[in-house]
Amino acid sequence: MLPGLCLLALAGQPIVHAPSARDEWSFKFRKFVIGAWWGPNATDAEMKLYKRAGFNVVMGGRYMQLDDYGDPDKGVRELQLAEKYGLGLLFDTYTKNDHPWGGLKGSGYDSHSVHHAASLAELKWLYNRIGKSRALIGFMIGDDQGTVSPRTAECTAFLHSLPKPHLFPWLCGWIPPDDLARHSNPICDPQIYPTLYSWGQSAERSAADYAGSYWSTSRQCQKNGVMFWPMFNAGSPMPDGDPKSIGGYLPSDSLMRFPAYTAVAYGADGIFYFCYSGGNISKVGPWETDATAKAALTRQYPVVQEINRRIGSWGPLVLGRTSTGLFGTAFGYLHADGLKSYGFASPAAGRLIEDMNRDLIVGILTKEGAHPMAMVVNSRTSKGFGDLPDRDVVVTFSPSVHGIRVLSGGNGLMVQGNTIELKLPPGGGQMLELEGDRLAHLCSKQGIYGNVGG
Repeated sequence: MLPGLCLLALAGQPIVHAPSARDEWSFKFRKFVIGAWWGPNATDAEMKLYKRAGFNVVMGGRYMQLDDYGDPDKGVRELQLAEKYGLGLLFDTYTKNDHPWGGLKGSGYDSHSVHHAASLAELKWLYNRIGKSRALIGFMIGDDQGTVSPRTAECTAFLHSLPKPHLFPWLCGWIPPDDLARHSNPICDPQIYPTLYSWGQSAERSAADYAGSYWSTSRQCQKNGVMFWPMFNAGSPMPDGDPKSIGGYLPSDSLMRFPAYTAVAYGADGIFYFCYSGGNISKVGPWETDATAKAALTRQYPVVQEINRRIGSWGPLVLGRTSTGLFGTAFGYLHADGLKSYGFASPAAGRLIEDMNRDLIVGILTKEGAHPMAMVVNSRTSKGFGDLPDRDVVVTFSPSVHGIRVLSGGNGLMVQGNTIELKLPPGGGQMLELEGDRLAHLCSKQGIYGNVGG
């Protein structure tokens, strides 16, 4: 996959909320997506470990088949394994040019010398072959794309034309959300990999690059009614990051946490780890037995497991919400530059957040008829593993906030008042639910940014 390209947007541009993508689609998979780009190989032992790690979506097709391109029977077996473990499967439709799905030559291939994603004829064949699988939740119809091509537009239209359009038309790359919306494609899955291609820069700079890309892309998604599924790096840095000879535990525990929790603060509907057959979560398989699969796991596995389980527990509350704005004291924050680059408002008297520690990001998530939520993220990161301590931080909300629920599974812990003390690991985050009077305005875009814009 190619590096993600930041989509530039003016911080002051008003957000015009388009109808939700779910208004046009009736997706069978309605959870907050937690997926891995080429995570487990198609073995029982590996699929089980990804389920235990808190992933709820896996890939099937090309990258699980490798030399068995275009083998529909293997695809069926992958779907059966995913169903066994209650995982949704996105089927990657790429196949070698001389081995088209169903033997259908088709037309309209996007140019590549070796392989191609399914043509419309091939996608229809795949749908007829595996479309009724209970585990199938969609098809990956294009990768590394900067525009919606005629072929991917046709494939999106076909999936949209089904009697109940329930399967994701998955495109990833760096396609502008307005281009996706014009073609009724509801998913923006940008590739954002500062720790893969720019490992020489500081950890703070990589974290800032994530925040800046999330800000510009998430606001364009809001404006165009497109879901935001950022894909962030979880593998070894380039150019020496050969996935078959993984060294160390890169990109680090804190730089694994930060892009996941921060995505939620910016209003993501799902997250994808770019881990490329385990990346640094697991050494490259395939591993056929429980013993060999467990032995291949790295120290990042429990880090990822904790992230996914916590975000997964918040998922039902997060979906359907809007990130109306963010408060930030991260990245050497200066008011004007911080707002423009990362979407940060400054804590101040009369605002929802009146005070908080340095190096924090707080995203405000709202939904009509529900208590507002605040995703608090510790922006301190490092390029080393386990070399930063947990932090005790304090966030003081407006006096209009009378209670703060710390969500950690179940109903969470209720703290009376408007001040909360939290212990956050480096790059880590905590979801809060706010109760109080007249919070709607304080949690609105205007209430967060005032006349500055956001």
